[in-house]
Amino acid sequence: MTLAPSPTTALAWLIPLGGPPMSHVELVGKPHGMTIGRIEHCDVHLAADSVSRHHARIVFDGTRWRIADLNSRWGTFVNGTRLSQGRDIPLAEGDLLAISPWTFRFSEKTSARSGLLEGALESADDSIESARHVNTITLDRAPSLGDEMFALLLDAAAAMHGAADEKTLAETLIDKACKGSGLSNATVLKPAGGGSRFEVVAAGSSDGGATAYSRSLLKAASGGQVAELSTDHLPADLTNSIVSLGVRSALCVPVMLGETTAAYLYLDSRGDPNSAQRLPLRPNASAFCVALARIAGLALANLKRIEMDRRARKLEADLSAASAAQQWILPKPAGAFGPFSHTGKSRPGDFLGGDFYDVISLDEHRAAIAIGDVTGHGVTASVLMTASAGFLHADLQQSGDPAAAVNRLNEFICPRRPYGRFLTLWAGVVDLRKRLLRYVDAGHGYALLDGGAGGFHQLESLGQIPTGIDEPFCYRAVTTSVAEHGRLLLISDGIVEQQGPPTDAARPLPFGLEGVQHVAQATPPEADLIAALFDAVLQHAGQSTLADDATAVLLRW
Repeated sequence: MTLAPSPTTALAWLIPLGGPPMSHVELVGKPHGMTIGRIEHCDVHLAADSVSRHHARIVFDGTRWRIADLNSRWGTFVNGTRLSQGRDIPLAEGDLLAISPWTFRFSEKTSARSGLLEGALESADDSIESARHVNTITLDRAPSLGDEMFALLLDAAAAMHGAADEKTLAETLIDKACKGSGLSNATVLKPAGGGSRFEVVAAGSSDGGATAYSRSLLKAASGGQVAELSTDHLPADLTNSIVSLGVRSALCVPVMLGETTAAYLYLDSRGDPNSAQRLPLRPNASAFCVALARIAGLALANLKRIEMDRRARKLEADLSAASAAQQWILPKPAGAFGPFSHTGKSRPGDFLGGDFYDVISLDEHRAAIAIGDVTGHGVTASVLMTASAGFLHADLQQSGDPAAAVNRLNEFICPRRPYGRFLTLWAGVVDLRKRLLRYVDAGHGYALLDGGAGGFHQLESLGQIPTGIDEPFCYRAVTTSVAEHGRLLLISDGIVEQQGPPTDAARPLPFGLEGVQHVAQATPPEADLIAALFDAVLQHAGQSTLADDATAVLLRW
């Protein structure tokens, strides 16, 4: 179906923390989500060889943001964990999203609009005075530890792996780092965007906490190395740098989640009454803090995995319950009343679908039948579908007039629908006493009538717009004759537009109306046409799942 314009107001942002320079990414609630990939027509274009053509998709379902990997070659990582193909993961504030060579921080805070987060601290620009005094040590070349430090490290490992949350973990890391390094001031920072802005996770020092941090140290550590600053031989007239705060020794160690720098352990001698006489860092301080940071990274990864699994389980439980409840509003898969019988099936492309169908007994000679398709997926589409199906059922049952019912439904959903959502709809009434079918096609288009002579043929559409777009719009009904015995088949675009598996030789082809008609002609009248149709569509797709919600309903008389 044709999609409504996407909202232009960003609901969330991806703030670049590492990788080639780029602006922050605005995320908007498009009905089918936003695609991240290497090719230019992707919603988020990342031009790098390590990014797949269609790498990942971010979707807002009306209540939460979710991300899924699209079978990318190099993977999509959230908080250091590679996403499994086909599994959506809900995103939370501050999550680190890595698509090599970029790392982003996810944020729903309005302050992220500028690429900077409210409350984040600016690191002190000491690049001119101090950068040449910063030494870096690769993580695998730190000196070995003595027995006393090793015992302290084992104690720290037990405490950090027992931490129940990130703040407790950071506070434990600070406590052990100060004891092992001899430095009096320690802070755990995490990137907050803008290159030089950081957020304090936890802080501990003798003077109540630092308010400025060396940009040189943080920049050096952002590459995954340990950064040391020893200023015993600096000129005495430095006034605009971190050194003017009385810092003569400092250390910055990255805390890694896989290949992603998730946080920094920052230590310096600020607040130490002996800072002016402090000697350079202890020979094993760097090695100890490197080991601490590695343990902290493992503990943090474990906390992140637990949290992501909890989110995923809760999401799946909520969606499964909602999906089961959603099925309650649909008719039974098969039924009969008077001279009519019907079969139908609705299969969501996701947990929750935006499709519905209905068959209603009006009296002994008349039956109403309808099918609807809400744009998009997820909770928002599901809620609009449920409300529309209930409203339409009640109106058709009372009035028996498809035109009046569709017009009233349009008036009902127009002021209530979420932005960018609308509903394609086909609703009709078969009157066997008059041998007439009266129907309204509101932008749906897929209705086929079998008169018993020439097989199924597609019914006329007046080109009317979907419901939920224009409240004053007046929908008109079409009237056509029906045979004494016949069939009416309604399908959603998820069946017609389902593509076959991609091949190198040719572009994937949709199932199409031709596929529907072929199945209808090949299926004996006494067989289950709906079951045969879904079997054919799944076989065409070459997999057990479909790309979109798929619905079909058959009315016989």
